[in-house]
Amino acid sequence: MSSLTKRAAVETRIPAPRASMLAALDIGASKITCFIGSTGQGTGPLRVAGVGTQPARGVRNGAIVDLEAAEKAVRAAITQAERMAGVTVSEVVVSVSGFGVRAEQAHGEISIANAEIGPKERRRVVGSALEHIRHDGRSILHATPSFFVVDGQKVRDPRGMLGRRLGVAVTVVTAPTPQWRNIVLCVERATYTISGSVAAPYAAALGALAEDDLELGALVVDMGARSTTAALFHAGALIHVDAVPIGSDHVTHDIAHCLGTTAAAAERLKIVHGSAIASLNEDNLMIDAPRIGEDGQLVSDQAPRSILTGIVRPRVEETLELLRDRLKAGGLDKLNAGRRIVLTGGGSQLNGVRELAVRVFEGHVRIGRPQRFTGLGDAVAGPGYSVAAGLLRWGVERPTDLASSATHMAEPSSHPVARALQWLRDNF
Repeated sequence: MSSLTKRAAVETRIPAPRASMLAALDIGASKITCFIGSTGQGTGPLRVAGVGTQPARGVRNGAIVDLEAAEKAVRAAITQAERMAGVTVSEVVVSVSGFGVRAEQAHGEISIANAEIGPKERRRVVGSALEHIRHDGRSILHATPSFFVVDGQKVRDPRGMLGRRLGVAVTVVTAPTPQWRNIVLCVERATYTISGSVAAPYAAALGALAEDDLELGALVVDMGARSTTAALFHAGALIHVDAVPIGSDHVTHDIAHCLGTTAAAAERLKIVHGSAIASLNEDNLMIDAPRIGEDGQLVSDQAPRSILTGIVRPRVEETLELLRDRLKAGGLDKLNAGRRIVLTGGGSQLNGVRELAVRVFEGHVRIGRPQRFTGLGDAVAGPGYSVAAGLLRWGVERPTDLASSATHMAEPSSHPVARALQWLRDNF
């Protein structure tokens, strides 16, 4: 019996109405999480009805490396959430993470008659911005307008205005095509379809940022297991996505290597005693630090806590400084948006990370958690679940996304008749 048939045979579940229930699937490097939520009524908090989480088997740094293992983990996470919510779903919004995710700005401008600007003109100017984008083996996840320009004046939405020149700046977020296609294949093999894709740091921002953060501008740093990604917002719009290939797992590996212990023991040391900031008298504070003995088994041992801090801090500091320097290299540090920093992801829960981020970025830093949601238990309300929460919000609110136009511009038809028909659609 297929997995689809098995789900349909469960009498305690009912099909979810498409307009009221949505599923979000966060495929991370350490865990795969599914949130099923209700859109509710009005603009109040979203209600999370079902949650499922599984270890990220078959996934490495956001890419599928074992299709069968990843498929089983995806199916198990969604099924767990379905059972909790008492519904079945057929579509999911997915996250794409890892060092390969990146963004670039595209600009376009067109001349128009001095008439009212409508969807046709908006489509034309977006096309003019995207036609010069070179993809080189990359797939567009989403494309969002940073701003429009009507006769030299920046505006958020030009529809209904009058003007002679219309311009646009678009933030195009892409991922390596093989990585994206394998995610699609994995989800489809689990008998679900993808209704939308969102870069993980952008989703984390949608889940953890308040409305003021989006309007005033903020930098969201999502500290994952294998990579640290960032999304920068300015004047209510996403303007940049970046990443460095270092995550919290690298801290664990450093501890295991330096203390001669296992990865599991190093992970426990990091969680229980690890800190990115030195504390008073930690040279005299001894902690249990088991090491691998000559027979390959763990033996009891102790070490000063200062040794552990001396391992953790350099790696975390390196990660944050690399991200800061990448933003500076792109000239993005000059924007006031980066002065408000929100940390999300499991790595942000490490003791002292917030204080170290204050020193590195020289701005106001806080730990971000899912906001404006109901039904979240304490176990899934922390910063490590901001991406899943943001995917759910994206699925409900559907922020302006020009991905369909971007996809068309990325793969234009070479047939002259098809090109002529498209020109007629765009202009008439």
